[in-house]
Amino acid sequence: MSPDAEPRLLRRLWLRLLATLGIAAAVLLSWWWKIDEARSPEDAPETAFGQQIDLGRTLFTPEALVLRRQPDGPDQLVMTALIENITGATQAAVFGSPPRPPGLSIDGAPLDAPEVTLLRDGEMLRELQPRLPERITLAWTLPRPWHAQPVEIGFARQTFKLRDNLYGQSSWLGFVPSARMTVEPEDTP
Repeated sequence: MSPDAEPRLLRRLWLRLLATLGIAAAVLLSWWWKIDEARSPEDAPETAFGQQIDLGRTLFTPEALVLRRQPDGPDQLVMTALIENITGATQAAVFGSPPRPPGLSIDGAPLDAPEVTLLRDGEMLRELQPRLPERITLAWTLPRPWHAQPVEIGFARQTFKLRDNLYGQSSWLGFVPSARMTVEPEDTP
């Protein structure tokens, strides 16, 4: 072998190794992006009234959205829904911790969190017993002036991990988009 051929051979081997490592890194990175996208999708699927939505700790079934006109105060959008605790214990954090109730946005601008009350007695929803469905209302206060138009409601699910990485025990972790619905509220007389 000539003294000139040895550096060329090392250089070719080095370039092939770098090319192979680059291809392997690209394949692994694209594979990871696909897994990450499947784990936490950016865009939630569209849902409709009457369809159950998994919120992690609870199952939520929206029933109707109406515009409640107030003669002496701001108008409200009121959603009636059925909610059921699917865990084995009483839940004070019905919409997760920190609370993330369904979010309503008008023309992309989110409204403040809704007031959540039990339909049976008008009291605030404080806790939910396991496997005991409750009918609730969620009331969002509307900005003035407001005219009837389609609104978007977003739902988020809190993920549960049986063994988390920090303490090695089960815990509720972050939120991922669960569903969304675009609907025009019914106007009440």
